[in-house]
Parts: sequence; structure tokens; C-alpha cells
Amino acid sequence: MSWKFLKCGLRGFSLIELLVVVGMIAILAALLLPALGRAKQKGQQTACVNNLRQQTLAVFMYGDDNKDILPPVAYNDANGNEVDWPILLNPYLRNPRIHFCPNDTVSKTNSYGLNELGFVDLTDPGVTTPNRLAAFHAVTGTVMLGDVGTEDDFKTLRPNTLKMIAPGSPINDEQDARPISRHNLRCDLGFMDGHAEPMRLDQFYTHQNPTNKWFTP
Repeated sequence: MSWKFLKCGLRGFSLIELLVVVGMIAILAALLLPALGRAKQKGQQTACVNNLRQQTLAVFMYGDDNKDILPPVAYNDANGNEVDWPILLNPYLRNPRIHFCPNDTVSKTNSYGLNELGFVDLTDPGVTTPNRLAAFHAVTGTVMLGDVGTEDDFKTLRPNTLKMIAPGSPINDEQDARPISRHNLRCDLGFMDGHAEPMRLDQFYTHQNPTNKWFTP
């Protein structure tokens, strides 16, 4: 077999054929990339819901160890240093990173806030008594904690906050914030019965009757 025969027998792609192949690849990429993006978002949401479940269980374990008393949002220790609720739950969690939502790229301390009506802030003036688990009645429909971190417009970011304030409450200190919809227009929430699920703002926060339906113990 001669080199002359090989040169004559092999034919490269024409420009038109190459353009067709490139076009097909572009079409396939356009079809696949959105699906991959949705799969990634779904995975992040699943991880966030799992984080919330583990934190709700940590709250229950804290209560078991403290005679049914719930962890406060924050308190001042004997030296006057503020201790926040994520620190109180850390002994019951496998990894402190559970306090962070995978979709939250802004917060440095935590991504979730406790229900301000269910968990007291002992650093507030005149507040001396934490709530107890027994104080909650409609546990399946009462928020324990969830994705938090916006101003009143639900858009302007307010990261590193500790409390999800109730719909009828104003933002009145640096630890207060409204919920944030980090997952396909949904906010991930943990409830007082231990379950967690994503919900739209209009399902639990806005236009509710009564206003604080999902937050009152």
C-alpha cells in the first residue's frame, strides 16, 4: 500500500460539515445545560432542607438536656459576652457548616433564623425567661426556623441575622430579618414537629389570616 493511495483515499470534513457538527453540539448544550442547572438547584435545596431537619432535632435535644427549655436566640454570659443560638446547638450537630444554606454565598455566621415569637432573645431589655417546648400547640404548622436574610422588601439582603421576625413585627434590631426565598422562589423551613419543607412566601408569610398564623406558639 503506497502513501499515494492513502492520500487519495482519505477525505477530510468540509467546512459545511464542520459547521453542522458544531451547530448540533450547540443545540445539545442548550438543551442539557438548563437541566443540569435545575438538577444542581434541586440538590442544593435538598441539602438545605436536610440542614434544617438536623437543626430542629438539635433544638429538641437541647430541650431534653435543659428540662424542656428552648435555646434562646441569644444571651449574655457571665463575662458579658453574647452567645448566639447556633453556638448552643453546635454540641448536637455533626458539623457547624449545617448552619449555612448551600445557596447562601453572602452570610459569614449563619443562614437561618429562629422564629422570634417562639424563641426569646435574652439580650433584649426586660426579657428573662426562655420559652418551653410545651408552650407550642399546633406544632405541625408553627415555624421553628428557616432561610432568613432580607429587609422589608424581601429583596435587599440582610445577612448574618439570628431571628426570622413574624409578619406582623417590625425590624427593630440588627438581629432581625425577613425570610428569603433562596430556592426557586421558595424558602426552606423547619417546623416545631421536626419536619422541614420549602414554601412560597404567600403560603406562610404574606397575606395570612391571622397575620402571624405560622409563628404564634
